[in-house]
Amino acid sequence: MNEEQFVANDLGTIIANQSIIIANLKVKNQELSARNAQLQESNTALRKEVNLHESSANNIDNGQKHSGN
Repeated sequence: MNEEQFVANDLGTIIANQSIIIANLKVKNQELSARNAQLQESNTALRKEVNLHESSANNIDNGQKHSGN
């Protein structure tokens, strides 16, 4: 093999390795995107629950404040 063939082989190996790394990163990104979507759904549900409890607490507080006047 001459020098150009060695360089071509090395570049082919580098490109193949980078392609594998990119593919793995794409898979990881998809997994993290799915996890992020799950966490956003959980966050939304928890915020709704907190808002329901805060609204109830605020109504009770407001009622107590007005009944004391």
